[in-house]
Amino acid sequence: MRRAAAALICWSVFGVSASAWGQGAGVEPDTGPNPVPGPGEPPPPEEPRAEPTPEPVQLEETPAPTPVPEKKVAQAVEPEAMPQPTAKPAPAPEFPKSRFSFGSYGRVVVASDGRGGEGRNADVVAYGSRIDEGTYAELELRRDDDWEPGLTSRVITTLAIAGPLFHYDGRFDAKLALRNLYVEERGIGDKGLSAWVGSRMYRGDDIYLLDFWPLDNLNTVGGGARFDFPTSKTYIAWHLGMNRAADPFQYQEVDRPAPQNQPGTETVALLDRPRVISSLKVQHIQPLGERAGVKGVLYGEVHRLPSGERERQPGVVEDVPGDSGALIGAQVGLFTGKRDTFINLFFRYARGLAAYGELATPEGTSPERTVEGATETRIGLSANWEGGPVGVVAGGYFRSFREPTPEKFNYGNLDEGIFVVRPHLFLGEHAGIAVEGSYQAQQRGILNVATNQPLHAKLWRFGVIPYLSPSGAGVFKRPQLRLIWAVTQRNDDARALYPSDDVFARRKTEQFFGIGAEWWFNSTSYGD
Repeated sequence: MRRAAAALICWSVFGVSASAWGQGAGVEPDTGPNPVPGPGEPPPPEEPRAEPTPEPVQLEETPAPTPVPEKKVAQAVEPEAMPQPTAKPAPAPEFPKSRFSFGSYGRVVVASDGRGGEGRNADVVAYGSRIDEGTYAELELRRDDDWEPGLTSRVITTLAIAGPLFHYDGRFDAKLALRNLYVEERGIGDKGLSAWVGSRMYRGDDIYLLDFWPLDNLNTVGGGARFDFPTSKTYIAWHLGMNRAADPFQYQEVDRPAPQNQPGTETVALLDRPRVISSLKVQHIQPLGERAGVKGVLYGEVHRLPSGERERQPGVVEDVPGDSGALIGAQVGLFTGKRDTFINLFFRYARGLAAYGELATPEGTSPERTVEGATETRIGLSANWEGGPVGVVAGGYFRSFREPTPEKFNYGNLDEGIFVVRPHLFLGEHAGIAVEGSYQAQQRGILNVATNQPLHAKLWRFGVIPYLSPSGAGVFKRPQLRLIWAVTQRNDDARALYPSDDVFARRKTEQFFGIGAEWWFNSTSYGD
């Protein structure tokens, strides 16, 4: 019994110690049934059971969810549950804001006639082909200010320079003219309302190949206003200005004795009557699809000269009656909005003073010593089409003018016209070649003194213009560097328009070999 009791005590002590040691060492305890005691031995006392340790992987026999990548979790979360970033308020625009810019139009041409002389313009009509045009440039400085949202102003100065240049004739001089000098504001009272005051070239669409504005082309000192309707497709523009040509028709200075018996004389403006001109223009564009459209323009002018007095000879002064005139015109255009493709048709009819250019001087008057009976009718065409590597630009006009004099034969009476077409072949993106053909004719209201027949001058012209265009392929892409060759064939009546010693009076054929450059950018002088 003693041996059994000792064995039981040892088993109890060492068994408990081993179990405790195993748990402390991280060894899994024996969870099987207790050993069966030997016969006649009392059962061992029950040991206090430790709380069962849960399995670390299996929690109540439920598998743990598979981890999901962050990207998929972000996609699965409802947008409302996602944290929204806080938008930073946009900075308020700062006013006033100012910009200064430079723009220009220009061309430089030098040419020979192939016979040792200078290449010259060979046109017989008033507005001929520009293939043999001369040097001319405009330099524009512009200041734009944004004073507040929707309220802007601009100051524009355009200086024009005509040839010949100093490097050509050696004269340190220049032919200068100030073509624009005005201030324009937009947005006072209404965002579509603008106004301007100053000296300005005031004109619309041109016929590029003729360098000619057939409908509206005014040079005026005055002011005007324009209202663009909210649709931005319609506007109405009005202008009032004046000019006074340095000509006895409008201005005459005479010498008169100094006042108060002082010695010498002083110059007095005896005749001083500026011409007042007012114009009104309405334009509307009707869209056709996304980019194409039809443009319609109605245009009118009224001209007025006051009366005055003029000295015909010393001591003989005559009264000069007042004069007036008016014109109406219209334009219809179609454009595709792609690659500068368009066509414009122009019509204009003028009577009286408006039949002459705003700076022109009438050469004949009616028996009442006015120009009330003068008339001018114009019809014009301008078009351009481009497709693939080909482009075609064309232009032309017909003009009929009659002086107010009752004479049957008058040199000033004329009918004239021209049509010119210039196809282009684009050689890649930066080169091309153009071929030009034109016909022009003019009939004067007199008889040719050599033939006693009506004077009917006409000529044909053909030209080739290879060019480089760094800005890309296109009829109106600029700048452009070009070579120019043109040949002109004149009839006898065309040669009869030149003085006898002029080579143009002797030669039937004229050639023009030249090089030239043309550019335009950032200029407000052209278009609206």
